[in-house]
Amino acid sequence: MAKLEDNHIKYFKDPKFYGIYLEILNNRLIYSNNTIENDNSSIDALYDYANVLSLKDNYDAFQILLCKLNDTSDRPLTEELIIEVANTINKHAEFISNGYRKIGKGQKLDDKFPISDPENIEIDMKKLLDDYYGKWSNLDIFEREALFNIEFLRIHPFEDGNGRTSRLLLNFNLLRQLHAPVIIPEQMRKEYFYARNYNDVNWIKNMFKDRSKKELIAIEKLIESYELDKEKYNKFQI
Repeated sequence: MAKLEDNHIKYFKDPKFYGIYLEILNNRLIYSNNTIENDNSSIDALYDYANVLSLKDNYDAFQILLCKLNDTSDRPLTEELIIEVANTINKHAEFISNGYRKIGKGQKLDDKFPISDPENIEIDMKKLLDDYYGKWSNLDIFEREALFNIEFLRIHPFEDGNGRTSRLLLNFNLLRQLHAPVIIPEQMRKEYFYARNYNDVNWIKNMFKDRSKKELIAIEKLIESYELDKEKYNKFQI
């Protein structure tokens, strides 16, 4: 499993280590999110002004979620929080309205798979959250997140930024449940989209589990480096 054990959590309670790790995670996750959606992996694309704004908005959106990690309510993930995250992701996107999508009746994902009509989005999102905190609550954590990820993207509640929002929510959910987060590499983009479109819960579950295990290895390497030279790390300004 990729669960954070006591020896990992000890470091997560160290403000310096926790700050350093979240800064690293932020940068890796936000860049990964952008390349998966836009394939903007070249240096020229990365430094394009619109792309810089997009990266900043994604960063700010994840910060909103990170501030909620210690929420002790039974249902910390709410419609209001999800909308706030999506609005932040789309802050500098041109011609994109805030809130749930109001256009796209009869629209299909990748021109093949029906998404929710605008008048059904609020109902579908309430059901998704009810399922997540209800009938899916006792499932294997990665199966639960795979189901949430697929269903969220099938609803497609926002005009833009649905994929980026879904992956920030995925990592918020994992971190709250003391599991290592997931960074999806660009080279898995086509397989991930295919599995998402064809409702392949098992593939996405196993991919999430594998990527979370790899992230746990990265966390352990950072802990090892941190222990070897705390003086160096204490100079970091987070």
